[in-house]
Amino acid sequence: MLLKFILVLLVIAMLVSLSGALKSLFRNPGQDTSAQTYRWLVIRVSLAVAILAVVSYGFFTGQLSIGAPWTGRY
Repeated sequence: MLLKFILVLLVIAMLVSLSGALKSLFRNPGQDTSAQTYRWLVIRVSLAVAILAVVSYGFFTGQLSIGAPWTGRY
């Protein structure tokens, strides 16, 4: 349960970083905001790596499994 909570927090953080990059792009359209956008990109890529690591850990330890309603396995 804790692993799923961590994944939800990481996905929410990913959405926040995506909105921050969009905000930095549209805040000053005439000025060069590439440094701020790059910083948000680095944060987003780091969060994606963290999500991948948490999901991999969950599958390898058995805390996460693939279960869909149409397979009959939960």
